[in-house]
Amino acid sequence: MFSTKSFDVVSFNSELSTARLETSANVQTTEIVYTADETQSTETRSIGIQTVNGQKTDVQVDYDKLAKFLKKVTPGILEALDEAYATNAFDDYNPNVTEASSANIELLKKISTPKEPDTQIKISDLSWSTVGGTLTVGLSHTYHEAWCDHLSTVQLYNLTTEDNVIDVPIRTLETNGCVTTLCYHPTEPSILAAGLSNWDVLIWNLRNDSVVPMHVCTHGDCVSQVCWRPRSVNDVTLLLSSSRDGYILIHKLTANFTTVQLHKRFKIVKERNPVENARPRSAGGSERAAEAGLCITSFDFSPKHPSIFIVGTLCGGIYKCSLDSITPIEGDATLIDPVIDEYERHGGSITCIKCSPLRNLFVSSATDKEIRIYNLDEHVSHQTISVDNTIVGLTWMIGNQDIFAVYGAGACVKFYNVTDGKPVTYAKVEVTGKESISSLCINSKR
Repeated sequence: MFSTKSFDVVSFNSELSTARLETSANVQTTEIVYTADETQSTETRSIGIQTVNGQKTDVQVDYDKLAKFLKKVTPGILEALDEAYATNAFDDYNPNVTEASSANIELLKKISTPKEPDTQIKISDLSWSTVGGTLTVGLSHTYHEAWCDHLSTVQLYNLTTEDNVIDVPIRTLETNGCVTTLCYHPTEPSILAAGLSNWDVLIWNLRNDSVVPMHVCTHGDCVSQVCWRPRSVNDVTLLLSSSRDGYILIHKLTANFTTVQLHKRFKIVKERNPVENARPRSAGGSERAAEAGLCITSFDFSPKHPSIFIVGTLCGGIYKCSLDSITPIEGDATLIDPVIDEYERHGGSITCIKCSPLRNLFVSSATDKEIRIYNLDEHVSHQTISVDNTIVGLTWMIGNQDIFAVYGAGACVKFYNVTDGKPVTYAKVEVTGKESISSLCINSKR
C-alpha cells in the first residue's frame, strides 16, 4: 500500500534589499499677521467723606396733658367704634379692584324741615343755584287721595364759604300745591322754576323782594319735570315742562323773564304703547287727539345734540324726541308728535333718565329694578344692571363724569361707571335711620 521514493534536493539563494523608497514633497505654512491695539487705563479718584455725630436730645413729654387729652377723646372714639361694629358698609366691597382713586365723604350738615301735626311731609326735590351758593328744598305731602289742595313751601338755604349750611332758611316761598320738581336757570342764578302737584308751573325771580311767583301754565295732570333748554348765544330762553297727561309744553321767556309765551306743544300719543295701539281708531281722529297721552315720568337733553331729548313713560317706553319735529297729531295742527325713534322697553315704569355729559349715552332706571345704559343711536341697551331695590333717581358726579350715582328705596347711594356698568366700590354713602332716599343733587361749584 505504501512505497518509498527519493527525490533530488532543490535549493535557491536568498537576497536582502537595503534600498528605501524616498519621496520629495513641499510644505507651506500660513502667513502670520500681527495687529496692534491701543489700551486706555481707567482713571480712578478717591473722595473722602466725613460724618458728623448727631447729638440726641431728650424729648420732654408732659404726661399729665397727654392723659388729659386721651381722657377727652376716648369716649368719642369708643362710641364711633361701637357704631361701626357689625356695619354693612363693606357688603359690596371687592378687594380685587384696579381703581387707584379714593373717595372721602363727610356729613357737613343735617337739615330738618318743620313738621306739622297729623301730616307726613317729605322732601320732593332739591336744586343748587347756578353759582352753588344756595340750596333750594321743595316740600310735598307724602300721600294724595285726590286733588292736591295742600299749602306747601320752597325753602332756600345759604351755603357759607366754609361749606356750612345755615340752620334756618333765608327765604321761604309759599305754593298752593305740593312741589314735585325744581330747576334753577343754567345762567341766571336768580331764576327758579317749579312744578306742582296741582298741575301748575311757576317761576320766581329771587332778585325781587316780592315772593309772588309768575304763573307759566297749567297742565292736565301732575307736573313731572321742569327743565331749561340748553341754549347757545342769541337763543331765546325756553322752559320745558312735562306732565303725567302725556304733554310737554315749551314756553319762551322774554323781557327779563317777565313775559311768557307758548312756543310748542308736544304729546307722546298712546299709540306708542303696543297695548294702547291695539285699540280701534275713531273715524275722524279728533277723539284720539284730544285725549291724554302716555304718562311722562322723566326726560333729559343730550349735551351732544342740543335738539335731542329722551323721554321715559309710565308704561316703560323710552322715546328719542326732537325739538325740530314738525309731525302734527291728527285732528290738531298745533299739537306735534316729537318722537323720532324708540328704544328697548323696560319691564316696569321709568323712574329717571339721564344723558351722559361726555358720551353719546344715556342711563335709565325703572321699577323693574334694572338700570340700563343705552347708546343714543342704537335701539338695544349696552348694559343692564340688576339692583336689589327700586331706583327712583340718577345723577352724574363731578370730577369723573363717567360716574353716576343711584338712589331710591334703599338707604344707600351707590355709584357706577357708565363705560362698563361696573359698580364703583371705593365710594358708598349710607343714610342711617332712613328707609329710602327721595332726592339727590350734586353741587357742581363746590
